[in-house]
Amino acid sequence: MKNKKLNWFFYLCIVIYVMTLIYAFIVNYHGKYFQMTFVACLTPFIVPIVMKIMKVKVPIEFYIINIIFVYFASLWGSCLGGYSTPYYDKFTHCASGVVISELIYIFYKHYFRNDKRKGLMLLFVNAVNAMIALFWEFYEYALLVFFQYDAIRNVTGVHDTITDMLVAVIGGLVLSLYLIRFDQSEDEHFFVALERKIHRLNKNS
Repeated sequence: MKNKKLNWFFYLCIVIYVMTLIYAFIVNYHGKYFQMTFVACLTPFIVPIVMKIMKVKVPIEFYIINIIFVYFASLWGSCLGGYSTPYYDKFTHCASGVVISELIYIFYKHYFRNDKRKGLMLLFVNAVNAMIALFWEFYEYALLVFFQYDAIRNVTGVHDTITDMLVAVIGGLVLSLYLIRFDQSEDEHFFVALERKIHRLNKNS
């Protein structure tokens, strides 16, 4: 019953994404965000394709998190002026820290499943998350250079870059503290349980 509800919720997310995408094409026709709307057609598939290439099976919860995050970060943020709203980009960067840290945790547990060193896991998750936050700022700069899309939109670019990275690191730190707290717990806390489901799906692969 639970899986059936999750499936219906996932289909609902897809419908909302597609309808919003159509709306974005309409309002951005010949507008400055038109190219970014095409990008939003691709972004929901990036992480799932990576998982397929790596032959990693994932549960429906994984796809739900992916499409919700991309909806706000790519479609609403880049195509419908979300990043023009004060602090919207800080919200998405913080959320990205959470999502990316969960992905790092999943891969960490794949290779170091029986390692009980919480300090090592904390250091690894946050170091890789901070590195990805840096690469994201490179991506935003590339958008400006190649697509004339200014994701910063103000003259204090250094301040924006540093605060974006800061909130991403904070989001990752909060999740990593949660993970090391419940990693060895028998209770099914969501982000820990998600990793365990992925492990079970790929155990015999």
